[in-house]
Amino acid sequence: MSKITQALEKAARERLQRIGEQVTTTAGALVVPVLPVTETLPDRLGDIASAGRVQIDPHIVSATDPQSLIAEQYRMLRTNFQSLRIKPAAKVIVVTSAVHGEGKSVTAINLALSMARQEKFKVVLVDADMRRGSVPKWLGLGPREEGLSTVLSRGGELNGSLVQLQQPALTILPAGPHPDHPAELLESVALKRVLATLRAQFDFVVIDAPPVLPVADAGILAAQADGVLLVIRAGKTQRRTALQAHEHVKKMQARLLGCVLTHMEYLPGHAKYYQYQRADAADGNGKAAAPKKAS
Repeated sequence: MSKITQALEKAARERLQRIGEQVTTTAGALVVPVLPVTETLPDRLGDIASAGRVQIDPHIVSATDPQSLIAEQYRMLRTNFQSLRIKPAAKVIVVTSAVHGEGKSVTAINLALSMARQEKFKVVLVDADMRRGSVPKWLGLGPREEGLSTVLSRGGELNGSLVQLQQPALTILPAGPHPDHPAELLESVALKRVLATLRAQFDFVVIDAPPVLPVADAGILAAQADGVLLVIRAGKTQRRTALQAHEHVKKMQARLLGCVLTHMEYLPGHAKYYQYQRADAADGNGKAAAPKKAS
């Protein structure tokens, strides 16, 4: 690992530590209030449970630090994805990586939260990594007895498996208990039923899939989706590994929308420009302020 990469990772760790310290000193824990769903939903979705009050990990910046530079990048990713949609029906996106530890789950969650902040969109996040799913951990939901594995086991009925955050209004389908044969469940007709239901009731379906190279699950999911985002970790993922994952996605006959590079820090000029915009956008009374002259 290069000295530059080590310095970037150190800066990222310090940023997360600062967020954690701020949370601890102000509230004891980062708590996002969640209220029961009052909207009447179609019977095919069944009851949607309230997540209660959850403690979200600081890595989920779209919820914990929405004004940060990294959260802005997730909003840019959201915009780029929406611009890539060739037809209105393209709404199911699989987020995967070559191997474990590249940040695919954090990317999928932040992307889904960014989409859900657009009021006109209904978004559901599916944790399809039934081998070692981590969405509940990142969102502080705790272990879930109901999830994708139980839904597929009973033929695709969603009743009782969906959970919803209130702000932003993101619906979640956890992975559920670990099944003995995840790939076989994904190959069943039940997956098509689940995705058909979610397509009909949501504007976007974001699927957090297992990594591409170790298991077959991502390929099965990609075949049912409208596009794939491949997550690559800067300074860790080898070029050969990334190319292998790229080729594997092509063999799936899936549409690769693009790659997301994680664990990157900004150049000083980028951060300075962003802070300038935020600081000078309004004066103390909330009114637009005139731009300052360059010195």
